[in-house]
Amino acid sequence: MKKRVGPRGWLTAGVAASVLAGGSVVFGASPAAAAACGASLSVKTAGASAAWDVACDAGHIHVVGWVKDTDNDGQCARVRVEYADGDKWYSPRACPEGTKVGFASPWSSTKSQIINAYLYEFDV
Repeated sequence: MKKRVGPRGWLTAGVAASVLAGGSVVFGASPAAAAACGASLSVKTAGASAAWDVACDAGHIHVVGWVKDTDNDGQCARVRVEYADGDKWYSPRACPEGTKVGFASPWSSTKSQIINAYLYEFDV
């Protein structure tokens, strides 16, 4: 999967299992509560955990945090960030079990005060 940068964003609850580019099926997507600039979130799935802060500067927004694989299940963990125009950015993947990776999504290219981000697991 390629990392894509996109402008704007919003953070809402819920992601159902879905198919991503490349045919990987998402397992254990963790919904996140609505948040905006200054929010701090900590989320878990059955085999992963992550925490991130939503930061803003001059009206632009991004997410900074970490993701960790917590289960020896053959899956990796990743955080997906969605911008309001539909573009997505993916954190580096964390695997195997015990691997913890820090990340910072790109700043939105247009002004926005809310972003959409999810923790999920996927087959490698």
